[in-house]
Amino acid sequence: MRKYKFKRGFKPTKERLEEQINLHFGDFEKDGDVYVVRYGAIEELRLWFDGKLLCVESKTNPKVDPTTAAETLRMYNRFLEELTGYTAKERQKMLKQEIS
Repeated sequence: MRKYKFKRGFKPTKERLEEQINLHFGDFEKDGDVYVVRYGAIEELRLWFDGKLLCVESKTNPKVDPTTAAETLRMYNRFLEELTGYTAKERQKMLKQEIS
């Protein structure tokens, strides 16, 4: 599971989350407070809020073709950037700081 912070000016609201899911992935299901998405190489993407953090659990299909996998990763990174305000490079840097 990964937890993502929100940049100043990007609010962690259910409305914004639903809007971004619809924009990038299309359909989603709701399991209580958990949003479940299936798209491309993502078998199941579970999203929910823990206070001001976005929590994400994902299961991917390793047997998809490389084109689908690359497109899925691009869409996922674009989704997180527009939702949290942090680019993939910024998220990677924050993850490295947490680990060390």
